[in-house]
Amino acid sequence: MDSRIRVQPINQLLKKQLVLLGIIVLTVLWWQGASEAVASLYGGSIAVINTLLQRWHLIGAATQAKSDAGMNLRKAYRCIIERWIVTVVMFVVGFAVLKFLPLPLMTGFIIIQFALLFGHKSRA
Repeated sequence: MDSRIRVQPINQLLKKQLVLLGIIVLTVLWWQGASEAVASLYGGSIAVINTLLQRWHLIGAATQAKSDAGMNLRKAYRCIIERWIVTVVMFVVGFAVLKFLPLPLMTGFIIIQFALLFGHKSRA
């Protein structure tokens, strides 16, 4: 992998998110039951998939765009758009198709998003 790509911070974030997701799912399983735990797993996986998509775009931008500011900006906008589309589609599938309960699904998503929000406070 190219030396300009710093994937270690996002890899650490992914590890934090996965550990936190496991804790949430086990807690919800113990507290509310299996169907709510699956819903929270699905909600948390939406946030994890967003982070994986961001990692994929980061590597792609570093290998393809290199130092071209315009291309990097286009790749950043594309990443944002794709993350929004994936998030909306996964929520629609979770609520409309799989018929998950809203509270556990949203709880899983929000808590994992907090790991994203507070995971890089030293790098801000």
